[in-house]
Amino acid sequence: MISVLIVDDSRTVLHYLSALVSADPEMTVIGTAVDGFDAVDLVKRLTPDVVIMDIEMPELDGIAATRKIMAESPVPIVICSTSMDHDSTEMSYRAIEAGALAAVAKPKGPGAPGAQETVKRLLRQVKLMSAVKVIRRFSSAASPPPAPQFQSTAIEDSFLRDLRRCPPTLIAIGASTGGPMALMNILAKLKNDFPLPILIVQHIAQGFLVGMLNWLQGQTVLSLGIAEEGEKPLPGHVYFAPDGYHLELSSDAGLHLIEGPQEYNVKPAVAPLFRSLARPEVPPVLGILLTGMGRDGALELLAMRKRGHLTIAQDEESSIVNGMPGEAANLGAARMRLAPDAIVEVLNLL
Repeated sequence: MISVLIVDDSRTVLHYLSALVSADPEMTVIGTAVDGFDAVDLVKRLTPDVVIMDIEMPELDGIAATRKIMAESPVPIVICSTSMDHDSTEMSYRAIEAGALAAVAKPKGPGAPGAQETVKRLLRQVKLMSAVKVIRRFSSAASPPPAPQFQSTAIEDSFLRDLRRCPPTLIAIGASTGGPMALMNILAKLKNDFPLPILIVQHIAQGFLVGMLNWLQGQTVLSLGIAEEGEKPLPGHVYFAPDGYHLELSSDAGLHLIEGPQEYNVKPAVAPLFRSLARPEVPPVLGILLTGMGRDGALELLAMRKRGHLTIAQDEESSIVNGMPGEAANLGAARMRLAPDAIVEVLNLL
């Protein structure tokens, strides 16, 4: 049974969320908190498997509460935001930077448009995140010892020779759970004159994409945007698959958006992008599969490698969830497994 702590400054919302969670036979509510201070205290005393955390609360908001919890009593935290405006969703990603694992929309009341689907997404995310092993995040205010650095496998000389011999014309990245932090660590450290376009598919809750881009844009000098139909990708620009559309590279090297069905139970999925890059006529590209649950993109990364493209999967030690990159490694799809810092090292050689 998954034990859940729910944090929200609205007692009406607490009652509603508690009823939703309690109705699921796999979960039980072991406590509720009306502000961040209560949340920090209850996490210590009750040791829940997962926390559902509101963002905007008086006294101690969800970002500060997340930071304290991850410094003192680490536990998986799912941010649950009422508002879908850009400022609120950007705050959700600031909470992810503080240590939360995921952000989802707060369900509206019964009968509201899309309410049932929103409830399903919330409960599914809470169950999935409860299984993630989290680590302590030290608070900068406490002047702790530095957090451990992940030691990546050394970049193979043969990989670097092939990178120089046949340099990629484009970078394609797929990510899911834990992806926003991995992407931040990569994009923030790329050189200012990075010479290639970057296409990214990140599994993300509906309505949170613009907030994530606003948050990421504050970390990098590269230009971030949402892919548009027919757009020709430019050097030093980063294009994200939009909400509800798969992204692929078309035969004329433009961006193509697809309204088709979900793949691997998600849309956008990584698979269509990687599959489009495995076509025979596509010039050399570099495919990267980052942290995430499931298998999306792994088979397609293998197809890219078989076509002669260079491929990387995030290593297990630095991945929040080893599902997607682990599957890629098991299939032999990844030429190398590297932590984000080593991925940056590779990219900055281009």
